[in-house]
Order: sequence, then structure tokens, then C-alpha cells
Amino acid sequence: METGEHDLVIGGSGMLAGLVRRLAARGRQVTVIARGRDRLQRLAAPNIHPLALDYRDRAALDAGLARCTAEIGPIARCVAWMHDDDLDRVLRIATHIRDVYCQVLGSASADPSRPDLLAQWQTAFAAPGKPVLRIAVLGFVVDGEASRWLTNAEISDGVDRALESDQPVTIAGSVTPWSRRP
Repeated sequence: METGEHDLVIGGSGMLAGLVRRLAARGRQVTVIARGRDRLQRLAAPNIHPLALDYRDRAALDAGLARCTAEIGPIARCVAWMHDDDLDRVLRIATHIRDVYCQVLGSASADPSRPDLLAQWQTAFAAPGKPVLRIAVLGFVVDGEASRWLTNAEISDGVDRALESDQPVTIAGSVTPWSRRP
């Protein structure tokens, strides 16, 4: 059982709902940010604190982060599944995170023709005072002649491994061979 430390999961009401429940079951306090109030309310449980807002709304995000920090305590770790790569927004969120910031990225971030995509994240977090960066790349599964995207359970497992890992990048599933990407 872990301590009651505070984790933040941005975009945690869908694919990452299993991760949210797992963190809470470990005794962590988990604030979940998402836009969908209904899905957020279905997650509400002891140790899970739903916060309905759009992370792209700077004022709402800043107010929400201040509120959850004041009510629950400092945020030790963050998992962020945001459908953009606005590094300014990410770095602003990271100022609220004490220990680990885990960015979830889609398989396109592992495109072998674009090795710079992951490097930009690592460079942004190299400055002093930033939390440790962990990247979870969501890959795919190759099964014989077919390939498929990851299930929500496989995504939650992979992101959990990334969050707990000492490795800077964790691949959930596979990103090779790239030609088999669904």
C-alpha cells in the first residue's frame, strides 16, 4: 500500500480510467481532469476526485490546479493524455508537479522518420526545477497477419509501467514494424 500522496491524471475518464482506479486502490489521492462530467462522476470514489474542465482553458486549468492542491495537497505525480503537444501548456502544468510528469503520446510520436518528436519533450524538461519526465508511447499489437490498437486495459497497464519506471520512454505495445501500424 502506498501513501496518500496526490496524483493528477489529465484525460483520465476514458482510456485511463483503469489507471485512475489502480492508483486510488494503492491509497493515492487522485484528481482526474476531464471535460465529460458524466464519465467523471462514474469514476468518483474514495481517493478519486473528479474535476470537470477543459485543459485548453488556461484560466480554468490554473484555477482547478490551485483548488485541488489547496484541498488535497501538493501534486506528486501527473499523467497527462492531452490531444495536442502544446509544450507551453505542459510546462505550465509541470510547475505544479513535485516529482514525476508522465506524458502519454500516440504512436505517431514514434514515427521513425521523425526522431525529433520525443527529443523536444526531453529537452523541455531538462531545465533545473522540473519534475522527472516519463513518456508513455501508445503503440499497437501485431498478431499474426493482423495488427490492432491497444485496448483501454493495455493502455492503462503501459502508462502505469511508464509512471513507475526509471526509463525515460516506455512503449505500450509495439511501434515496430512501423509498416504494420493499423
